[in-house]
Amino acid sequence: MQEVSHMSDQTHQLLSLFSQPAFLANEERVLWHNAAASTLVAEGMPISELLGEQADILSAWGREGVLQLPLAHGCTASVCLQGGAFLFVLTQQNLDIRSSATAVLNASATLRRPLHNLLNAANSLFEQIDTDEAKAPASQLNHSIYQLMRLCGQMSDGSRLLLNQFPAHRSLVNLQLFFDHFVQQVEPLIEASGKKLVYDGLKQTVQGLADDRLLERAMFNLLSNALTYTPVGGTVSIRLHQQQDRLLISVSDNGNGISDDVIASVFDRFADRPIGDSHWGLGYGLSIVRQIARLHDGTMMLHSDGTHGTSAAFSISLRRDTATVHSPSIHYDYCGGLNHALVELSDALDSVIYDPQEI
Repeated sequence: MQEVSHMSDQTHQLLSLFSQPAFLANEERVLWHNAAASTLVAEGMPISELLGEQADILSAWGREGVLQLPLAHGCTASVCLQGGAFLFVLTQQNLDIRSSATAVLNASATLRRPLHNLLNAANSLFEQIDTDEAKAPASQLNHSIYQLMRLCGQMSDGSRLLLNQFPAHRSLVNLQLFFDHFVQQVEPLIEASGKKLVYDGLKQTVQGLADDRLLERAMFNLLSNALTYTPVGGTVSIRLHQQQDRLLISVSDNGNGISDDVIASVFDRFADRPIGDSHWGLGYGLSIVRQIARLHDGTMMLHSDGTHGTSAAFSISLRRDTATVHSPSIHYDYCGGLNHALVELSDALDSVIYDPQEI
């Protein structure tokens, strides 16, 4: 890794103008920082002191694209190679959004009652009409109800995330059975949408302390994103890999990929999003996954070369001495009694799958 003295004067001047905190480092220490980062880092600071457990992620990174690393105090670091060194650009939001997040959370709860009324009325209507003749509109109506149910869940999860009300209730889980069962749920739906699922699961029993309800939410968020960007005939992959006391879960697609500038802001919940672009939705999904990983003493990574698909991965700790164990508890059904896979993947599936005669 070259020292900062090899960085071009033009690059040096450009980074000095950054309003965001930015610094250059090698694998051992901070080499240089701009004025905006002067209160956060110092030249010569050991990189391990700044990154903590994330230092292992940096070491294992393939040096391609942009790496997203969550840091302390709500900071996110976007990392890329620049002039032979690691360039870190930090994002930290200090906005007071409690009131707006609370309003969205209340709106989500308020919407659920009329949504359930709509669901009951639709089911009654489906029983009274010849759905063979009205198959297409009936499927579209049913599909829209499932999408609205997912929207309510995303509003609730996103608001609780911003309000720091996103607890985990971890108990001993057979992770091999959990992920095998998850794949059994989603594979028929993926095939029905004209796409293929490749699953590389665990070959033996692996147990860990986890909140299976939150793990399911994380998997559905990643899979929904992957399916959205995968063309008909394309492939989505789910792979599990145990690394000593950690389990790495990756979800990949072979779509068009995501550009570096988009990857740099995907975890920024306050970044501007294209209005009306169905690919973005509320923009909470990846932030929710990252928080779920953190609640399991893990982290999240996102990689794309911008042209040949995207890979999203998160890790969870398998150590049992660092987690708080909870006895099994009863949770409300966030899908309102509907099939979880059909709700959580509704933005990525076709309406024909929601034929009321079939589901």
